[in-house]
Amino acid sequence: MAAVLPSPPATSPGLDGVIVKPDTTRTPRTKPTKEELLQTHAIHVQKQANSPENAPRPVKQPNLAHAYPASTKSIREVNIVPLSELEVNSHHRGSGLILKVISPPFLGAGAVSIVEDEFGNVDKISIYNQNDSSILSGVPEGCIIGVKEPYYTINGKNADGSEDYMICVDHPSDVTLIRFTDPIIPESLRLGPLLKAAEDWKKAGDTAFLEKDFPTAVFCYTEALDCAEDEGFKPSVYTKRAGTNLILGRYDAAKEDSLASRTGATTDWKAYYTAGRACYGLCNYSESKEYLSKALELNPTNPAIKKEYERCLARLHEEETGDYNFEAIYKSLSPQSVHLDLGSFTRNTEVKASPLHGRGLFATKDLAPGDLVFAEKATLMPNQYEPSRASAALYALTVRQLLDNPSLCKYVLQLYPGEMSYERNPLEGTLVDGVPVLDVFVIEGIRNKNCFSVPLSTLEDTRPNAQEGRQARGLWVHASNLNHACVPNTLRSFLGDMLVSRATRHIKAGEEIFQQYVPVKSLPDVRNSVYRDGWGFECSCTLCVAELKTSSEANREKRKELLAQVEKILNKKTPRGKTIIPDATIRSVDKLIRQSEEAHEPEIYGRLPRLTLIYGSNWLVGAYRGKKNYAKTIRHAVKVLRNFGFDMPQGAESMDKVWKPKDIFFAEEWHSLMTIHVVVALRRLAEAYNGLGKKEMAGRSVEAAEFGYLLITGFNNDLSNLDR
Repeated sequence: MAAVLPSPPATSPGLDGVIVKPDTTRTPRTKPTKEELLQTHAIHVQKQANSPENAPRPVKQPNLAHAYPASTKSIREVNIVPLSELEVNSHHRGSGLILKVISPPFLGAGAVSIVEDEFGNVDKISIYNQNDSSILSGVPEGCIIGVKEPYYTINGKNADGSEDYMICVDHPSDVTLIRFTDPIIPESLRLGPLLKAAEDWKKAGDTAFLEKDFPTAVFCYTEALDCAEDEGFKPSVYTKRAGTNLILGRYDAAKEDSLASRTGATTDWKAYYTAGRACYGLCNYSESKEYLSKALELNPTNPAIKKEYERCLARLHEEETGDYNFEAIYKSLSPQSVHLDLGSFTRNTEVKASPLHGRGLFATKDLAPGDLVFAEKATLMPNQYEPSRASAALYALTVRQLLDNPSLCKYVLQLYPGEMSYERNPLEGTLVDGVPVLDVFVIEGIRNKNCFSVPLSTLEDTRPNAQEGRQARGLWVHASNLNHACVPNTLRSFLGDMLVSRATRHIKAGEEIFQQYVPVKSLPDVRNSVYRDGWGFECSCTLCVAELKTSSEANREKRKELLAQVEKILNKKTPRGKTIIPDATIRSVDKLIRQSEEAHEPEIYGRLPRLTLIYGSNWLVGAYRGKKNYAKTIRHAVKVLRNFGFDMPQGAESMDKVWKPKDIFFAEEWHSLMTIHVVVALRRLAEAYNGLGKKEMAGRSVEAAEFGYLLITGFNNDLSNLDR
């Protein structure tokens, strides 16, 4: 995978520079000659040739402030105009260009080439957001391209201070590679030797394949099919193109080609085998099984078919039952291996219209705390955990996968992209000129509003030595339908590219399922400003409604002021290990916490979390633990659990009270918030009970902590992970 940068700088003067929007639309006053353009371009290409091989290509991530819609027209529906008529800062709606590439490409954030029209006009073009599997990612010299509704702009300044003009193709569907046999090509652009025989194109494709130049191989096989007059010649070419597309991950095309290669002979097993593998690559396991079954009927002893068929059955079993060996999955993970070969289990949920807003996810059966709600393999998740590159990597992968596999468009493009400056076109995702219409600004909006931040595994992320900030970005289409609640009824965790959702309390069939979009802030106005800025909504969960609409403004301000005083005293630090805290500091914090408790109205917070109390209560647990004051450690650990919204039995903080800590997870009608701090509080309870010789209560507290850790990590794990 190419390395990605969120905001690539200019690669060199006049190439991939910062686009400057001029004040007015106009044709350029002066432009370089053909010779000057080619000479300058050749210098940059030569410099690139002398640079280290495999240098990373940056990604041009869209600026939503400069969004414009993709063209939905065919190159045959637009008015072809000469380059000389292009106006700066114009999108030339209804117009198009037919151009011959007259230079090798310079590969930066885009593929920059010099192009010429039928009248001898020349200009520069930069084509962005093409997959490496496409020849358009670096169009070879001599190819013919069509550009629909071209955007002509200023690409910074040349070395002499003059303006550098460029055709900028942001939307990948706005440019099309035109076959050499297409009559749309003007006669003057047909000059030069071209292969005409289908057999010659096929041989050229075979040569490119052997050289592992797979995009060129696909191009040559396509030309061979266009030139072929003998129908009997085509099946072998379809077979070759299908195999090449399969290597490139172009599963839709591989499936189509393989089925087109069938002749009715027993050798059709190859076609069904390739089609089955292509469907498997798209996670369409039922269809994959259908084709692999046909392949086995024609070739029942082939071990490769049998192996693929067994893999397919395993995925179907996971989809049907949700039966996963999570421990084995975790052990299989590594920084180089994050994409898991697993099916997605979603049968416990369904997507329906939500009374809250838009769509939502709803339970199809009663679920108890700890039950698996769903487990979903990522639709799209690059193996890029570098924070500065993760978002751009997901954007680039999304564009390129939709381009390569148009069948994904109906799942991804239905997600909410946020408010756009123009009305979305219903033709997005439909095929025009052989490729799906893709609007990169819509795709970036979808990424921004729907992606998840993903550690290698949530279990690793809970360890004290976990590397902070090392998270990828991914898109899970099913999970993206979940609406937010500050106190949700599910908790998500990750194992590589698998999202695991477990119920944190009882969920009835037909009930909407919620998750936290981000960790909640203590103050309702602060956290709702995050939701407004990030997703454009204000939370209407039980907690937010109670705090913002029921609780008095005086009490809200008092809680806010008291929290600020606690944070100032403690400097946002939690006692660790054997840290000894001065008694005066403990008394001050304890007093502030008691005052804050009084500012929480019992009639409002009787069954709700008290978030502004959590930080101070947690700190007091650590302070008394350091002093080995077991009684007060228990007292404040119980308060921590209550402040997270758990139903604590009367007298739970008493040393003589025997209760079942695990029962707090199964209380009806309580709105509890499950976090790693709850697990830690339960472990502190266990330590304190052990310190007092109350082994039974210590054991029960450990059992509860283990259950909480299951909810957080997604599967059963040893609590000692929290000490590593």
